[in-house]
Amino acid sequence: MSRSKVVPSGSPSWSAVAASLASFAAALVAGGGCNSSPSARSGGGGGAPAISDGSGGAVADTGGQGGAPTAAGAAAGAGGVAAAGGAGGMGSAPVAIPGLTILPLSPTGPDRFYAVTYDAAGNIYAAGQLADSADSTADVATVVVKFQPTGTLDPTFGAGGVVVRNLAAGTNGELCRGLVVQSTGKVVVAGTVEHAGAAEARDRDLAVARFNADGSKDVTFGSDGVATFDLSTGLLNGTSFLADSAWGLAKYPGADDRLVVSGGQVRAGAMDTDFVLLRLTADGARDATFGANGLFTLDTQVLDSDGVTLKSNNASPRNVTILPGTDGIVGAGYQPVPGADTRPVLYKVTDAGLLDTTFATNGVFSASPLAQQTETYQAVVQPMPSGGYKLVTTGYGRQLDAETTDLVSLRLTASGVLDPTYGTNGLVRIDIGGFADNSRRLAILPDRRILLVGGGRLTSSDVDGVVAMLTPDGQPDPAFSTTGWKSYSLGGPADFFWSVALSPDSKTAAIAGIRGAGSMPMPATSNDDAALLLLTLAP
Repeated sequence: MSRSKVVPSGSPSWSAVAASLASFAAALVAGGGCNSSPSARSGGGGGAPAISDGSGGAVADTGGQGGAPTAAGAAAGAGGVAAAGGAGGMGSAPVAIPGLTILPLSPTGPDRFYAVTYDAAGNIYAAGQLADSADSTADVATVVVKFQPTGTLDPTFGAGGVVVRNLAAGTNGELCRGLVVQSTGKVVVAGTVEHAGAAEARDRDLAVARFNADGSKDVTFGSDGVATFDLSTGLLNGTSFLADSAWGLAKYPGADDRLVVSGGQVRAGAMDTDFVLLRLTADGARDATFGANGLFTLDTQVLDSDGVTLKSNNASPRNVTILPGTDGIVGAGYQPVPGADTRPVLYKVTDAGLLDTTFATNGVFSASPLAQQTETYQAVVQPMPSGGYKLVTTGYGRQLDAETTDLVSLRLTASGVLDPTYGTNGLVRIDIGGFADNSRRLAILPDRRILLVGGGRLTSSDVDGVVAMLTPDGQPDPAFSTTGWKSYSLGGPADFFWSVALSPDSKTAAIAGIRGAGSMPMPATSNDDAALLLLTLAP
């Protein structure tokens, strides 16, 4: 069911890739840092080359380790909160971004980071997918990379800091988005994989794999280091194929080390998908004390186009958060709705794996502050000065069908009610350059400020990685930039930031993503490169 490297017939061997990586790591060390040469730019009103934030003026680059602050090309544009926005323009010649590493892990195919985390010692781990060919039928594998706190590849992990493992043989279905480090130092990833022996090549399973601290596979976990879960049988519904999927991964704090995977499955006897949470023991077995043998399922329903009939809906599951103490778990995602595009789905589950009906409306928040589209990719705990907590989300949305999407953040009370004291009536909306923008993950700083990451368009055909900083109550943080956001061109037309994690001392944000070679953030046939940005956080 699993193998340790990607070596299709006639393709480069992993030893060749490892040698290339070792050379790349040596070059980083010799260069005294982890800078690459793409540009960092942000929407602006023009002027001298500098990092700009959409206000038209230059701002200091406070991001990164590995060198002194540098300037980058400014691009025309506008942005801010509550849908402020305008047209974009072109920047100047590329220069280095401090703290940025571009890793061409596969010389002949795409490699992409979708997840990032720290261990207790401040080492950084990034995970995602890799293939040895940009062909749409290439067998995609899972990649995990370890960096030292300075951003240098750690040669004690795998081959030159890199581990590649194909969790399930197939084609392009393997996609790892979840990553945690357990208290033992073992590294756990979760993702979607091809279903072994399926009659339909698009059938999928959930997979969780564990690696030892040196990057070797942990054979005590699952079967040969991989635990695979076939929750439902995939099926064809019109032109769409419905199947199991995995997205988020969380672990309980401290030495507990139990795992929770968020994803979806085909609803039994039906033609739609449900949200699922799968809780595992620290060693990858289903936790029988949670839900039905470790599994919680949620069938969301919406009014049909007749406005009267309730119908079961398809689930778009995203990330998962374990709440403080025994308060339970919150899953995030969205669902399609008749007459519009999508609405958010935030659901709360008790520690025993039951829907917490005291949260929002019968356990589910699915009110859309923006009429046409509101999507939630993650909900994170924000502690309150007076005690307790609230939930802050990230995602994207739009009010009208004719509009393009903006970065969107909501704040809910612990009981699941939209908090009107956040942003504007509970909503923050950030437009980078007047085109489609998206956010994927967020982090809460110790001072309760909010860091969002994703992608934004300064022109209709170019996507840059975006970092936005908000005050604790959802206003643009002027200490970060005039408009509260910066965008980074990593050197491709489809660059994107997919994940963020804070260092143990909260002085650095590790941001993982993609230097995209195609026209979209995740084209199947583009020779993308993995990217890691270390952003120094001002106190």
